[in-house]
Amino acid sequence: MKTTNPVVANNVNNSFNKNNKMNYLIDFSSVRGEGTVAQSATVDKQVVNDLFKAFMAIPQEVVVKFKHADGYLKMVVHMNHREKFFRRHETYADTKLIESMIGAMSGKPGSLEAYNMEEHSLEVSDIDPRIDIFRQFINSPLRCHFEADFVAGNGDRYVCASFNISYRKQIKFCLKRTEEIETIIDEAVNAGIQVA
Repeated sequence: MKTTNPVVANNVNNSFNKNNKMNYLIDFSSVRGEGTVAQSATVDKQVVNDLFKAFMAIPQEVVVKFKHADGYLKMVVHMNHREKFFRRHETYADTKLIESMIGAMSGKPGSLEAYNMEEHSLEVSDIDPRIDIFRQFINSPLRCHFEADFVAGNGDRYVCASFNISYRKQIKFCLKRTEEIETIIDEAVNAGIQVA
C-alpha cells in the first residue's frame, strides 16, 4: 500500500475581494506525519450537497467543529435558519473540503458545489490534523476567542477557541490541553497575534 502524508493546513492567507470583504483561504501545500491512503472512509457527497443547499438558503449562523476519529478527520457543521430550523451535518473531511467550507462561510457557496465535482481520497493517520489546522488559524489574521477550558470527568482539560470567518460564521476548536497546544498559543501571543 502506498504511504503518504495526512493533509494538514500550511497557512491561512487573507485577501480582499471586490466587495472589500475579507476572504480567508487555507493553503494546504505542506503535510505532516505519515499515513496510508484509505479506501474505507470517504467524504459524503450528499452531505456536501446538503451544505451547499443550506448556504444557498442563507443561514443565520454556522459553526464548524472538527473531530479526529479512527485516524480520520471529521467535520461537524451546525446551521441555524431563521431561529427555527437547526441542522447538524457530519462527514469525513479533507483539507480541500475545509477550504471549500471557509469559502462558503465567506459568501462563496459555489466552492462546495465545485468540491463535489471531483473525487477525493482520504488518508488515515495517527497524528491529529486538528493541531496543525489550529496552528494555522491562530497564526492567521483572524481574531481568536478563548472560552473557559472544558474539564472532562477524568480531569483532562481542553482548550476551546473560536475564529470568526464572517458574521455569525465560526470555526471552533476544542483540543486537549497539551504541551504542544500550550506552545502554539504562547508563540502566537508572543508574536503579537490578536487573542481575545
